[in-house]
Amino acid sequence: MGALSIVLRDATLEDRPFLLDAIAALNDHERALHDTRLPGAEIAEAYFNKIHGKIATDHGCIVVAFDGDQRVGYMACRIETDDAPAETADSNVFGYISDVFVVPALRGRDIAALLVAEAERRVRPHGVTRLRLGSLANNDQAIRAYRKAGFGDYEVVLEKRL
Repeated sequence: MGALSIVLRDATLEDRPFLLDAIAALNDHERALHDTRLPGAEIAEAYFNKIHGKIATDHGCIVVAFDGDQRVGYMACRIETDDAPAETADSNVFGYISDVFVVPALRGRDIAALLVAEAERRVRPHGVTRLRLGSLANNDQAIRAYRKAGFGDYEVVLEKRL
């Protein structure tokens, strides 16, 4: 594999087809891991509209990663505000990464780490001191990448099918 020259930039209207395909692929990957996920093609448009709407109101962004003229990944993040009475003030306001996607052929090449670092850079000027993201419990590759980028377990959600 040759050297990559990754450039990150804010998503534009021209990136929409790539983002819809990436959202569908990400959801299909998660669908293989858990039975709660719908087919990616069914949700891509609605999910894109949801994250696009949230970034406009919550100091968020969608960033696309390029290698040359090829789109190779994306990240979406925003600032979340919670009202959990048991949490400290700095825990109730945090950066939240809703999406990290890298094309399958380039996974393991630290593109996800670049995207996560960009999320941190984007939320820090707003006084945020915590950055969170979620993953399906058995998405081992993603969890390894996030731990490598400095994330540790915060909460665990357990599920029992009835």
